[in-house]
Amino acid sequence: MSNENKDADATEVEITESAATEIDPAEADATQAAADETADDSDVSVREKRSVGRLVAAIVLAVLLVGSAAGAASVYFWMYRPDQKAFGLSFFSLDVDKQIQERQKLVAGAARDGTVALLSYAPETLDKDLANAKSHLTGEFLKYYSQFTDQIVAPAAKQKGVKTEATVARAAVSELHADSAVVLVFVNQVTTSKDRPDPALATSSVVVKLTNIDGHWLISEFNPV
Repeated sequence: MSNENKDADATEVEITESAATEIDPAEADATQAAADETADDSDVSVREKRSVGRLVAAIVLAVLLVGSAAGAASVYFWMYRPDQKAFGLSFFSLDVDKQIQERQKLVAGAARDGTVALLSYAPETLDKDLANAKSHLTGEFLKYYSQFTDQIVAPAAKQKGVKTEATVARAAVSELHADSAVVLVFVNQVTTSKDRPDPALATSSVVVKLTNIDGHWLISEFNPV
């Protein structure tokens, strides 16, 4: 065999061995598996990051919602309840609303009873009726009512037999403070007299202002509207 043929055969052997070395099936499989594992790990990492991101977003949203609710509650308790501030009550006490309702009921009852006493009298019980009415009044209005009944109501009731009977259809508290209150009262009043024996019904509304005097709610103003 010639030297050229030997050199060609040697070159072919080297190329074949080099190709075999470069394309080793076992190494190729291992490389692919490693690549696949790396890709899987990457996908898992991405999914984990996304899950964590969603969780963080959910927590932040929950915190914001709780914060907004707390803010709304603060606005309500600290700004929208001036009546509670007036009485010095604790905003977070469970009994606050109950105490306010009790005060409103007490004030409305005082306005109701006082209005009925003011507008109800009969000739045969006039002195007693007027004294009862005055017991529900205070201040300048008490002075005015005393003068008005002495000069106008008493003579008319005795001479003409005027009799009135009032009932309160409804009483609604519009303002409530520590020592004063305003109540809107809706009144039905039936009147009879010697000249008009048939009952005459009149309906009206009155703004009643009350003042707290030594724990008693007394009428200090009485204004028909």
